[in-house]
Amino acid sequence: MHYFSIMSENEICSWLTKQLRLYIPVTDEDAVNIAALFRCRKVGKGEFLLKEGQYGDWWGFVYQGLLRSYSHDAEHAEYTNAFFKEESFTCELVSFSGAAVSQTNVVALEDSLILCLDKKNLDSLFRNHPDFERFGRLLYEKILVSYKQRNLFRVRLNARERYLHFLKNEPELIKRVPLKYIASYLSVTDTSLSRIRRKMQQSVR
Repeated sequence: MHYFSIMSENEICSWLTKQLRLYIPVTDEDAVNIAALFRCRKVGKGEFLLKEGQYGDWWGFVYQGLLRSYSHDAEHAEYTNAFFKEESFTCELVSFSGAAVSQTNVVALEDSLILCLDKKNLDSLFRNHPDFERFGRLLYEKILVSYKQRNLFRVRLNARERYLHFLKNEPELIKRVPLKYIASYLSVTDTSLSRIRRKMQQSVR
């Protein structure tokens, strides 16, 4: 994994300005100053951005590609926590803050480009740009809501309903993510997911 120069400063600034303005009004001048601290990081398919026992060193967004976050249960089986596609925010917040080493792994399912900050530059932006601090707070609020909703859908919906929910909300990921990873995200076995898909296909014939 390394920092990559395929994107120009103008491309990075333009793309990040779009993300910022989804949450806050930001002047062109402030957007340029904020974007100047971001770096483009390349992660090849199959390469790890983070492994269990390490500290995360990035805070940012997926510009291109697809990442998977997963952990291991007591039997060492993999459990998919999340997928991060284009425009997704990605950071392993606990280890990034230095509170503890990561208990999750983050791996690229496709060749990916991440626009990111290290902790020093993130703290600098929070300290010197009040609008960016507000952006971070709103972003964290969105993440917490999403996390709660994801936990509730896993508890309240049965396996078929969870798959239908995923199909409705992330239709493109069905084509991009191996089914075994979708199964672990939905907390079902590969066999159960295949059975659900087969029954659904039979019902529409």
